[in-house]
Amino acid sequence: MSDAPVTGQRIREWRRYRGMPLKTLAGLSGLSAGYISMVENGKRTIDRMSHLAAIAGALQVSVRDLQAYPETPVSPEHSAALAQIPAIRAAMAEITLGTDRTPSCSLDQLRAELNMVKEWRAACDYGAVGRTLPGLLLELEAYRSTAPDRVLPMLVEAWDVARSTLKYLGFIDLGVNAAEHAHRAALELGDPLWLGVAEFSLIHSLPPETRHHARVTSIRAADRLTPHLNDRSAQQVYGMLHLTAAWTYALETNADRAQEHLDEATQIAQQCGEDPHGGFGAMWFGPTNVEFWRAALAVEMGEGGRVREIARRIRPEAVRSASRQTAFYIDLGRGLAAERRDSEAVAALSRAEQISPLRVRTSPAVRETVAALLRRDRQRQATRPLRRLAEAVGVF
Repeated sequence: MSDAPVTGQRIREWRRYRGMPLKTLAGLSGLSAGYISMVENGKRTIDRMSHLAAIAGALQVSVRDLQAYPETPVSPEHSAALAQIPAIRAAMAEITLGTDRTPSCSLDQLRAELNMVKEWRAACDYGAVGRTLPGLLLELEAYRSTAPDRVLPMLVEAWDVARSTLKYLGFIDLGVNAAEHAHRAALELGDPLWLGVAEFSLIHSLPPETRHHARVTSIRAADRLTPHLNDRSAQQVYGMLHLTAAWTYALETNADRAQEHLDEATQIAQQCGEDPHGGFGAMWFGPTNVEFWRAALAVEMGEGGRVREIARRIRPEAVRSASRQTAFYIDLGRGLAAERRDSEAVAALSRAEQISPLRVRTSPAVRETVAALLRRDRQRQATRPLRRLAEAVGVF
């Protein structure tokens, strides 16, 4: 393993490529030269996306350019998932250019396939998603002109599955393209609930550099749903959009505004309660998922110690989505690592890896956090759980 985490190395490489002194980068990013120096030299990790976005902006690169996505498959499951990308890309290209296929399956069959794909997405089984998704998208698009009222909501959901799958596998631009397809289907449908789902999908496909646009879009979409809040489905979409708005404010370190939107989502979640089936649009909105987001916001705001308190008062298994549970345990591990509760951080990240090995092993945030834990533990030659975790994510 290198002495510096990959992000630190890339920051230093881009800074030198730009011919930019450390003090200049500090001035442009609004961060201290000492902090950036420690990041470059592997003595600190970047725990906040807002800091990474600030450095990327100053270097005139994207956040993606600085993150450590694995360049080769990290497991057979990862390899199987990546093997489906060419077929997904080909289907997306055909649909974008205009497909002239005729349907070969009934809409009932396609609905059953879509339900399976959504379950696989929740389980982080991206290989299974990828094997079914290209044909499903092509079949649904073939029905678009003949059965729009039935097929357009299904297209919003299918394209959203494509968006999240592509995003977590590191294909950011393809994920944006998938979210745009979902948005076009929702606009054609004209239903404010499905438009809210599609705009949520679009927002979460975008890089953190677009946080202002994401905030405006999420608040506008939530406001559009205000007249419909006597409906539980509308409440679920409305709540997720307010959580998204809170996240965009956290990226700008505006704690007060982030808290306002988090409070609104909390209030709505108390009315909705938990939904064991994922809720409208498979967003998993409810009290526990709000706490998941509260944990993520705490990490982003540099308050990692609060994540431990949040973990004590919830049951993560109340949200029956491996994807959401994994995200929570990742945030818990990152928060604990920031507080130097290293053994607890290893336990949380190991739990995340048990739930979804692929999601964890391809996460830049996890790789950076584990690298930092490993450096701090060198004098003790790495505990067995940490060594196993480091080997799993490819930093040992």
